[in-house]
Amino acid sequence: MRKKFLIYHKYIPKVGGIESAIYNLGKQLDLAGYDVTIAYDSAESWESIFHYAEVGRVVKTSDTKISADICLIASNHDIPPCIEAKKFFQWVHSDYDKYKLDLKNRGKVRYVAVSKHCADVIKRKENIDCEVIYNIIDSDFGTDKRRVLRLVTNSRVSPEKGFGRMLELAKLLKERGVRFVWTIYGDNSHFPKEYYDWIEKFRDIEEVHWVGFKRDIAIGLEDADYLVQLSDWEGCPYSVLEALKMEVPCIVTNWGGVDELITDGENGYILPMETNNYGEYVDKIVNNIPKFKYKPLSSVNDWIKLIEQKDEV
Repeated sequence: MRKKFLIYHKYIPKVGGIESAIYNLGKQLDLAGYDVTIAYDSAESWESIFHYAEVGRVVKTSDTKISADICLIASNHDIPPCIEAKKFFQWVHSDYDKYKLDLKNRGKVRYVAVSKHCADVIKRKENIDCEVIYNIIDSDFGTDKRRVLRLVTNSRVSPEKGFGRMLELAKLLKERGVRFVWTIYGDNSHFPKEYYDWIEKFRDIEEVHWVGFKRDIAIGLEDADYLVQLSDWEGCPYSVLEALKMEVPCIVTNWGGVDELITDGENGYILPMETNNYGEYVDKIVNNIPKFKYKPLSSVNDWIKLIEQKDEV
């Protein structure tokens, strides 16, 4: 019969080291044959709860009495009255000197510290010995060898720049299971609310990273697979020219004059303004990244030739 292992965490934030530790330990114990339950009082988001549900049963402490063979208190919390267990452990995740914490549950639990330093602090402060078990890493971490598609956008964040289309493309890539990272350079200094509104609209797509205005985006383009610019209209956009100079293909919309810069399938892909057919492009974008040699369209010599022309009388 599988032993019942309970992990209790009073408050579950969306992200943090303790959250990763709970998930990783729960997953490994589940694989090792334990019946894992994760109990909590409150949570920042449903996403965190759903994430824990991948490795065990998730229950709220206010719902019922909870019994287990072993209970791990995931941080410096009091043991809730609703939890019964034959054996209790408590995690010490940090330097209690720095956090100004006093140890709870003395005489009721065995303490497990995540480093020798953390254990030494407890020994000095409380005269209590801690077992030392370093945080474990998910056994699957880093094993997904699917290629990561790297996208970059360098644009003022304003209505005509096509961020609605970019949002639909990002959703589509996510739905198709594409591993991707999308870095967006730029802001809107005149209408900052526009910038923050778009950040909020992309909130659930963690693959998209907003880094604000950067004068030099060459570093971002060095490892990029594509520059993405899905505007309503453009003239001769520098973001596209800079990407082409670095031999980075571009994903663009069919604004007037775009074919003067981009040849579909050769140095990028030209998408329609309407997003309902974007699904037809995903396979090509992911699996057929164009390779090309940069050729400048114009140079300063064109200007010199123009300004040195003799005016006809």
